[in-house]
Amino acid sequence: MGKPNRKRTLKLAFSAMLSALGVVILYLGAVINVLDLTAVALTSLFVFFAVIELGPPFPYLIYAVTSLLSLLLLPDKFAALAYLLFGGIYPIFKEMFERLHFLIAWILKFSFFNTVLSLLIAGTVYLLHIEDTDLGFKLGVYALANLTFFLYDIATTQLVTFYLVKLRHRLRVEKFFGGRGEQNRGKNIDKPRGKE
Repeated sequence: MGKPNRKRTLKLAFSAMLSALGVVILYLGAVINVLDLTAVALTSLFVFFAVIELGPPFPYLIYAVTSLLSLLLLPDKFAALAYLLFGGIYPIFKEMFERLHFLIAWILKFSFFNTVLSLLIAGTVYLLHIEDTDLGFKLGVYALANLTFFLYDIATTQLVTFYLVKLRHRLRVEKFFGGRGEQNRGKNIDKPRGKE
């Protein structure tokens, strides 16, 4: 087996491991209801890692496998839906959006997030037969959710930057997966917000 095939096999095995670990974390979040969104945020970090180190098609595989297994196995489906609609796919979109102009990237990010938020709210109201709330409450929910999303986006950018600058070389990740992380140093996904 040649070196490129060995690396591809290693990436595939590592993707399977990240998918399994993601399902476990989402399951814990579903069992402990107050941690469901925290579990989604933590699990999204696995896709960020795959975007940085593994490259296509592995982030998509991790997203698809984790989403499918979560929908099948989780007792409470909210965490699975939040991962399917946002947490799992956002790291992939974030990298694509941040290749564009700063302002366009943020418009696309907030548009994507608010579309997903609207779908989650509508789905929750429909499935749980909750009565429609007043406009003031809805605006409060959207304002708080958008602030949380903004902080999540900045936090993940800082984590990616910290990983690339401080951790990657110490962990010798390039030895296992190749030089993709080095290529990503020039991409916007790892830029601190003040430098965009």
